[in-house]
Amino acid sequence: MTEHRGTTLVAGALGIVGRAVLEQLAAEGRPAIGLSRRTPDFDSGARFIALDLLDRDACAAALTGLEDVTHLVYAAVNEQPEIARGWTDPGHVATNLAMLSNLVEVVEERAPKLCHITLMQGTKAYGIHMGPFRLPAREDDPRYMTPNFYYDQQDWLTARQQGKDWHWTVMRPQLVCGYALGSPMNIIAGVGAYAAICRELGLPLRFPGGEPRTIELTDGALLARSIGWAGESANARNTVFNVTNGDVFVFAHFWRRIAAHFAMPTDVPHPHSLARSMVDKEAVWQRIVERHGLKPTTLAELVPSWSFIDYSMGYGSRPNDVILSTIRIRQAGFGDCLDSEEMFLGWLTRLQSEGVLPR
Repeated sequence: MTEHRGTTLVAGALGIVGRAVLEQLAAEGRPAIGLSRRTPDFDSGARFIALDLLDRDACAAALTGLEDVTHLVYAAVNEQPEIARGWTDPGHVATNLAMLSNLVEVVEERAPKLCHITLMQGTKAYGIHMGPFRLPAREDDPRYMTPNFYYDQQDWLTARQQGKDWHWTVMRPQLVCGYALGSPMNIIAGVGAYAAICRELGLPLRFPGGEPRTIELTDGALLARSIGWAGESANARNTVFNVTNGDVFVFAHFWRRIAAHFAMPTDVPHPHSLARSMVDKEAVWQRIVERHGLKPTTLAELVPSWSFIDYSMGYGSRPNDVILSTIRIRQAGFGDCLDSEEMFLGWLTRLQSEGVLPR
């Protein structure tokens, strides 16, 4: 491992991954610059720059003072309202590729000490949105039918790196869990809000997802540590890594522990679309916020995409298992792991302690 880390630039700093990276850097006493379109809703020692990565001229104008930047963590993403459906839209590819290229081109010009770029991907790289794939998925498996912005971004970054002093690493987690308001892919907030609304309406906490399927989860803090490792390790240069908690997880089997966490009764599963049943629940949520003195958030801010919650819990889709091999990253030197069920309950507890969910 090489100790040459200076300032880390984090794109998508207010998302689940970006916020976890900022918290990890703060814990290590490392300087950071956060990029996002929104202003931060939490205290941070990082310097923040409000920026729309689709605007190349705005990137050039706003990105100054990067002389000490050595690492770029790219966790920004543009998602469409129907998240899973939007993944096969060619326009989705063009948008996300433009965001990455606009930023990297400017950072290259302004950050002469740049030595590493981490690019976030996920299981879309294995075609999860299109159907079953070979298990366990390995980083060198053949690609699936395009469009897929992961492929375009990775190809662009690989070509851009040729002859440069910096290197890249691609991280592929599965269902990242953490805390970030406004994140469109926040399973923790979705489950917590659904539980609170069921309680408010006097309903048992029924599992709303589909048939049981085996998946994996990735803790945001663990992912942040793996990103820090990749930025310093020669074994991670120009390499793709799957990264998960190291165990497997079945939502349907875990559901009774969630109900017990909220001290709620449960009942037989009730598979249904939360994207439909939650559409008129804003007034219910505001009653919950007022009664429990929670942070003043709207339900749409807390859970921007109920369709993603449906997708994550398997409603309306085949019960395909999703397992990633993490042998490559472990053999390369990163072996952190943790219990996914305990992690999930831990994140629910944190949202409660911070006044986002009722206790």
